[in-house]
Amino acid sequence: MLLLLVSRSLIFAFVALNLKSTVWRATAFSFVLSLALADIASTQTEKAPLTNASGVVLGFVVLEGLRYLLLTRPLEEFRHESDKVPAYQLPYMQRFFWLMSISPRGIGWSFKDFRPVPVDPHHCTRGAFIISRLRTIFACFWLMQAASLYMHSNPVFSTGASIASQGYILRCVNIIATYSGFYGFIYCYCSLLAVVAVAINHSEPQAWPHPFGHWKDAYTIRRFWGRTWHQNCRYIFTAFGPHRYNRRPWDELPSADPSPRNPKDSWSRSYIRICNAFVCSALFHVCVDVAVQFRLWQKYSSMGMLSSGKGYAPFVIGVSASFYLLQPLGVLVEDAVMEVGKRLGVKAGLTTKLIGYVWVWVWVSFTLVPSFDGLRTAIHTAFPEFELGSGTTVVERIVSTVFGVDLMSVISPYIVG
Repeated sequence: MLLLLVSRSLIFAFVALNLKSTVWRATAFSFVLSLALADIASTQTEKAPLTNASGVVLGFVVLEGLRYLLLTRPLEEFRHESDKVPAYQLPYMQRFFWLMSISPRGIGWSFKDFRPVPVDPHHCTRGAFIISRLRTIFACFWLMQAASLYMHSNPVFSTGASIASQGYILRCVNIIATYSGFYGFIYCYCSLLAVVAVAINHSEPQAWPHPFGHWKDAYTIRRFWGRTWHQNCRYIFTAFGPHRYNRRPWDELPSADPSPRNPKDSWSRSYIRICNAFVCSALFHVCVDVAVQFRLWQKYSSMGMLSSGKGYAPFVIGVSASFYLLQPLGVLVEDAVMEVGKRLGVKAGLTTKLIGYVWVWVWVSFTLVPSFDGLRTAIHTAFPEFELGSGTTVVERIVSTVFGVDLMSVISPYIVG
């Protein structure tokens, strides 16, 4: 894991060199990627969460390496609002830390997306911001506890059965419980970083918007991903473009056009960007598959099955991809339906939004299952003892101590039967 973190820092170390040659930048990317893969291949662990975390870091290494080493020249193409001179004119160490401070959402940077980003009020004081984020951490902790309690009580998460095997209603509850835990963890992690950064006066509260967008915006698949779920990763997931902003930030704007905004994209250009974004998203999640695959190879090799020819490790690279690669199809369908609705004179309003929320949920609940089940089966094969939501929650401990009741045994019959 240490080499993985080092390899991510090496990306910025190489970018800070401001290499002009494409060959040298490609060589640097290959070296960083090889180092990350070597670390995953050599790490022996019995902890599924650590393997998943390694896959996530590998995903960032791949996408950030592609973005910063091969597809852009950050020192020349990026600018922070506080910069007085172009970054490439700074000494090496200043360039390195300048690169390390790049906001993944572009807050305060020249590449910031003009679409709405959920931010706190600009008049929010540091003290009020810290208290607000501590309240968020507290609420999300109990959200994670509730999700863990449900998964701990539902046998579908320990038997390896499909999350869709209990009927549609429990399929929905299973999905909500699983991703509520992830949602709460990301919120806690980002809020904790925000509290520390603001408390030590490293950054302003406005630099730390919420990691997810507003749920009220998620009434189309396009808006669900672009405005709600992918807020934190929207920039790296648009690595393959096509990009809106071609002007370099240190170029003077033409006097006739003082606005840096570009004209609205055509539908085809926008759709290509969506397709490329989901290719990046699929690539990111496949990196978790890669980490699990290395663990499977290690397991089967230690059992002597690979060398003896008596068995082979299941190939799981790509099991996570189908869900993300299907999303552009959903966007295409809803765009076609909305266009037909416009031609028929249907007005957008509360009713159409309610229909949109139902559509988004139904689409996600059906397209998610194959990828989720495939990855979970792979993880269970690599880590037979691992169980989502395993371990006794704080709620269970409190109820057991105060009332002497085993909460899981009380809840399980209602779920199973």
